[in-house]
Amino acid sequence: MIIKINKNKFDKFFKILKGNYDVFAPIGDGMNSKFSRVKSIKEINLDISNTDKSPKEIFFPQTEILFNFESQKINLNAEKNKSFAVWGMRPCDAKSLTLIDKIFGSAKQKPNDENFEDPYWKSKYDDALIFSIGCNTPASTCFCNWFESGPFEKIGSDIFVVNTDEYYLMEAVSEKGKVFLKKVTDFEKGIKKDEEKITELKKRAESYLKKSVDLKALDNVIEEIWGNPVWDELSNKCINCGACTFICPTCHCFDIQDEGKEKAGKRIRLWDSCMFPDFTGEASGHNPRLLSKDRFRQRFMHKFKYFPDNNDDYLCTGCGRCIYVCPVNVDIREVVEKIVKCES
Repeated sequence: MIIKINKNKFDKFFKILKGNYDVFAPIGDGMNSKFSRVKSIKEINLDISNTDKSPKEIFFPQTEILFNFESQKINLNAEKNKSFAVWGMRPCDAKSLTLIDKIFGSAKQKPNDENFEDPYWKSKYDDALIFSIGCNTPASTCFCNWFESGPFEKIGSDIFVVNTDEYYLMEAVSEKGKVFLKKVTDFEKGIKKDEEKITELKKRAESYLKKSVDLKALDNVIEEIWGNPVWDELSNKCINCGACTFICPTCHCFDIQDEGKEKAGKRIRLWDSCMFPDFTGEASGHNPRLLSKDRFRQRFMHKFKYFPDNNDDYLCTGCGRCIYVCPVNVDIREVVEKIVKCES
């Protein structure tokens, strides 16, 4: 069932949403855009194709206090706030959260495959209501279609939204979405003409995307080219700034630091990057990934080899952020294409 909300009446819908959740939505413009808490619809900007910073920060903050400590006492940072609703997340970002959830939500730990759950992630993500919105005009850097996905993909969404000239057309995808839309009783029901409009917009959006690369070809060669000189060529211009990892919606490396003095302090989790030279530095002074090539290869192998081996999915959704943020124009699509053409 589709519910249609005239944009002139969206404020009424937003008040219902705000009454049940803390609402996050895209704000800002250009290279200053991100998802943030909003109090009114005037703050929301849905003209942004993809926010500069990904919405993973809502659930996995760049800096997060895990607990405070004083002498022998530990005070967990477990304040329970109202659940989150995220309005206007693009399909690639909604899918990215399902990938991170495989790490923080239900990771299998070796050697006994014991289940690990990160309480800080789960307390935010499990109860969240995700509104993903179809991309009517994907950017030139988008390549979500490489991953059996697309600009109207519904994976990771609780309520899928299509933006037309006059209406927001909403369809419940998950049980959480169905429960919420039952509370929305004063709006129109979608008709066949609306379904036809969705099909038209979807087809047009998909036409903007370039032909995808066959990733099965990548699977066939990637394990055999560890020592191939192609890694020197591909990594030659990378300056290891880490911008790609910080802007990526699926990268999740972090560091733990303790701050304080005498008997009191706090433990903090903060983002880190496999592209930084000291990321794998050991106390002995040895660094197993001392060269830029080693770090470049690690990031690529993690996304396209190690994570798929463990989780049956690539750790990339084709959002394209790493392409337009890179100061030296490293394009992950070109990396894949060159790897596919390699010989072991």
